This record gives sequence, C-alpha cells and structure tokens, in this order.
Amino acid sequence: MASEAEIADLRCWAESQETLKGLSLPDEVLAKFLEVATADDSRVEAARRRLADFCRVRASKTKGAADWFEYPDVSSEPIQELLSVGYVVQLGYDDNGAAVVLFRSGLWQPDRVSFEDMSRYMNMCYDVLCADPATRTAGLVTMVDFQGFEMRHLTHWSLDSTKKLSAIQEAYPVKLKHVNYFNTSTVFNALYELLKMFMSKSVKELVRVHKSSKESLQSEIPARILPAEYGGTGADIKQLAEQWRSKIELQLPSEAAKYAGVVYNDAKK
Repeated sequence: MASEAEIADLRCWAESQETLKGLSLPDEVLAKFLEVATADDSRVEAARRRLADFCRVRASKTKGAADWFEYPDVSSEPIQELLSVGYVVQLGYDDNGAAVVLFRSGLWQPDRVSFEDMSRYMNMCYDVLCADPATRTAGLVTMVDFQGFEMRHLTHWSLDSTKKLSAIQEAYPVKLKHVNYFNTSTVFNALYELLKMFMSKSVKELVRVHKSSKESLQSEIPARILPAEYGGTGADIKQLAEQWRSKIELQLPSEAAKYAGVVYNDAKK
C-alpha cells in the first residue's frame, strides 16, 4: 500500500514538472504507480518515472499515442466485434495470485476493425485490468495466441505503431510477471523481431515462446484456468468472453474517467 505521504510527494513532484503542469489525478490512481515499484526500487523515484512515461504516452500527440486513448463508445461496432469474438478474455488467477489475461491476435479482422480501434480497445482493457489490485501486487501474466495471425494482420504493424504499443504496455501501473506467446509461426517471428526492437531488457527477460506446446504453456499457466483449447480444465472460452464483455461494459466508463486529468505539455522540456 502507498502511504499518504508518498502520494502527496508524488503529486507535489508532478506539479513541479513543466510537462505535467495541470495534472489532476485522484489519490487512488497515483497510489497505483507507487504500488507497482519493486522492493529494490525507491518507490517514489520509480513511481515518478512511470507516471511521467504514462502521461506522455497517454496525452502527448507528438511523443506518445494520445489518439489511441480517444476511446470509441463501447457500443460502437468495432468494439462490439472485438468483445463478441473474445479477442481479450481473463482466464483467472495463477497459483501466485497473478491475474492471467489471454489475447487472441488472429481474431482481429483488419478489414472490419482498424488497427487504431484495435489498439484503443487494448488500452480500454488495460484501464479495466488496472482496477484489479492483483495486477499490482501478485502481478499480471499475459498470454498471446497467434493462431490465425497472418500476413494480412502483420502488414498493419509499422515501426511507429510497434514503438507506441511497447511504450504503452511498459507505462501502465501493473507488475508484468511474464508474457507467453503461443501458436507461433513464421509470421509471428517477423512481428517478434519488430517487438524486440522496442522491448526493454527487463521485458525481454519475461517473454516465453511456447510454439504450439501445451505442455510448455502449462509450465507457466496452470491447466486449471486454461480452456480446453489449450489442454486445460478451465471455463469455456465463450463463457469467459461474455464475462469479459460484462466487465468492460460495467467498469470501463468509471475507470477511464479516473484518467481524464492526465496531461502532458508537449511544448515544455
């Protein structure tokens, strides 16, 4: 937990920064940046760095990805399609209490959902995930299934978009425990080479590439929460998709509103 003194210090520091002047975030949001600091970090120093990075990627039009945080309505066609197919589902929690989330990359249809809207949806999901205290204490485990990921998907990834995505994922106030790539292929290999260009050393060390080995996958994610498609005994994936839809529709408006006071003054240095 973050103390009142630490939160006050972080707020005071933000007010002293030219790029962050005007920042207006509730204490519970500032606390998240303190809570994700590891034991060997100076909590305040680590929180300052992450908060500054988060504000830059979320609010800067020239140095970040502000347009990816201009969320469409949850009822819009692109978001409803991604919700309906179960592009993102939460599998549950691993044996250490970390939240486990599955992204199914091949289910994105770029002819119907733009890359920008897909990226916005990913950020919407992260806003909701950040509301779960487990993502800051036990951590967050991600699994990316590349079944069906083809050249028609890869052609939408540019150096700029990959850089933005990596920066966003590393700036969110969550403790990333490890990243699992499953059903990988030659097309995945091309994307992975792009991703590695912008991954920090610490994130690279968290990556596990399982190819199509369910046994390897289950060495990182317990079978009890994996759906049958992945050799597990967890809940049906359609049921998980409906649960995630309900969670997004219920929680996103209030969670996204908590970040409305994020600013980044591009003209300042």
